[in-house]
Amino acid sequence: MTIADHLGFEVSPASLSVGQVAAAAGVTANAVRFYERYGVITGHRNSGNARRFTVDAICRIKLALAAQRVGLTLKESADILAGIPPLSRDLQQWVAAGEELVRIGRARVDQLQATVNELATLDFLQDTRQGRPQA
Repeated sequence: MTIADHLGFEVSPASLSVGQVAAAAGVTANAVRFYERYGVITGHRNSGNARRFTVDAICRIKLALAAQRVGLTLKESADILAGIPPLSRDLQQWVAAGEELVRIGRARVDQLQATVNELATLDFLQDTRQGRPQA
């Protein structure tokens, strides 16, 4: 079963509308256009001048959404996903992109945890030069 079969679409390589991508990815049509503007997904115009997307746009948006939840920017997500050609069936490319997003996400979580730990001790309020609270 393909992604398109699973989603109930009869699709050719670039036949999903903005609305279909939005519904399948769980975002609004405006969000689809936003992700396109920032390079997370790429659309093409059909003969009627409507935007059409390949089915992998859904996966790209879902990965970018997950990445945003841990603080990655859309540019960071787009840069990571840029290495995967449209309609790539190379699962290893998708896995590598996901692993990179996880690696960056974990680094962000570690950085946030260090900041929370610093706040918890209030050490940042001390003047390390004289051992006195900063004014």
